[in-house]
Parts: sequence; structure tokens; C-alpha cells
Amino acid sequence: MARYDPDNHAVFSLDRQIAGLGLLTAAFGTLVFAPHVHEEMVIAVTQAGAGRCVTRGTASVGTPQTVMVFNPGEPHQGGVTGDAPWCYRSFYLGPGLLTTLGDETFGRRITLPWFREAVVNDPDLARSMLAAHRAIDGGAGRLMRETLLLEALALLFRRHGAPAPRLPVPGREGRPVQRVAAALRDDPAADWSVATLAALAGMSPFHFCRAFRKETGLAPHAFLTQARLDLARRHLAAGMAPAEVAAATGFCDQSHLTRQFKRCYGITPGLWAAAVAGARSANTEAR
Repeated sequence: MARYDPDNHAVFSLDRQIAGLGLLTAAFGTLVFAPHVHEEMVIAVTQAGAGRCVTRGTASVGTPQTVMVFNPGEPHQGGVTGDAPWCYRSFYLGPGLLTTLGDETFGRRITLPWFREAVVNDPDLARSMLAAHRAIDGGAGRLMRETLLLEALALLFRRHGAPAPRLPVPGREGRPVQRVAAALRDDPAADWSVATLAALAGMSPFHFCRAFRKETGLAPHAFLTQARLDLARRHLAAGMAPAEVAAATGFCDQSHLTRQFKRCYGITPGLWAAAVAGARSANTEAR
């Protein structure tokens, strides 16, 4: 049995919906990695502290403003640097998943880019990667998880890959986007995937995400959340209990509904329902 190490903690999991994706969340105070390789592409984003890596004979330091990228099969080593613990999140992208994501991002089979630098200084990319990791690791909805991962990887490939693949340029996609928007409004409780919506629009998944945001002003998952909240308000106004509303509108549970409702409207579903009931009662008494 492995001994408990109070200075070094890590949690690793394989995602149940995105095949070939591993997720690591770590807080290391003293750990030093021996030289090793991965068959996956590994992408690490520092949340606090700093970590040092050595690859191809060059030493680099990862901080919260940077992203570490290790190509498949590339030897590297490293560990904590400085006095503070190194807290970071990592993606492990298997070979099959990399090919699939490349196809979905660029709409065609591409030569997967190689990354010349193990550490890239790109705060926007770091924020995008962290948002995707937190969404996936935290059990966010399928559409949000897939959208954020595609957007983060497209940013990484385009800015720092060699060669940098060209992204398809959004054009006039108003009609197919509105077709998808109507489908989301008609069935907001469904567990929509990016692939399903992209097929409905007749686009590659990433091209669809970009076109949808351009046409509606919202990412697909944000639009779906709004459609669910619109339906939730109708159910609440009809007197349905918040727990039943959550189940009927695609939210995980009542607390998930409450968080999203308050995030958008500043009040809880219960307060909104009470206000609607109070106004209805006042109107009835006035007649």
C-alpha cells in the first residue's frame, strides 16, 4: 500500500463522456518527476505557485500566466520550484482523441501540430484551458464541456502549433444557426452534444460553435442554459415546485437550477415564483 504523502496530492480520472480524455488536478509541495514520457499529449495549466520542466535539454518554468505542452512520446522531467506549492490542472489527450478533435476543430483531416516550446506565455489561453478543465472536471453539461474544450484546443493549435492549422472563416450561416437555435428552444431539456447540433447545421463542430456565437452573441451552451431558464420561468409561473422544474428543464438538480437562475437574474427561483404568485393574487383581488 502506498504511503500517504501530506505534501503532495493529486486526483486523476478518465472522462466518461469524452473517450481518450484524462484529467489531473494536483497540489505538489515537494514532488520531483523522474524523466518519463506519455503516449498522450499533456497540457498543464498552473493555478498557483510554479513548476519547472526540462525537455529537449531546455529548462522552463510554468506559472499561472502560462501553459505547458508536452508532445506525445517526448521525454521530460521536472517538479516544484520555489517555496509555494505548485497547484495545476492537466489534460491527457489520447492519440485517437487528438485526431478526432483535430477533425472537429478544423473541419478536415490535418497534420496534428507539434509544439516547439514546452511552456508558452499566453494568459488568454491559460484562462481558456482552466475554464474547460473546471467545466469537465466539475460535471458541467455535455454541451458546455465540449464547446469549451474545442475552443481551448483551437486557440492552442492556432497560436502555438507548428504548423498552425488554418481555421475555417465564418461566413453567412444565419439560417443554419437559427435552425439549431429553434431546436434548442423546442427541446431545452435534451442532453445536446456539439456533434448533434453541428450536424443539424451542416458544419464541423468547431465551425458551428464559432458561427453560432457570431450569429447569436452566445456560445451554444450559454444559449441552451438561457432556453432552459426561459422554460423554468414558465413552469414556476404555473406553480410547479422548483425541484420539479429542475428535472423538467434539463438541470442536474434544484441547486443547479438555483445557481444558474441567480447567476442570470440575481434572485432565486423561489423568490421569482413568489413574486409572480403575489402579483397574480393582487390582480385577482383587484377585480
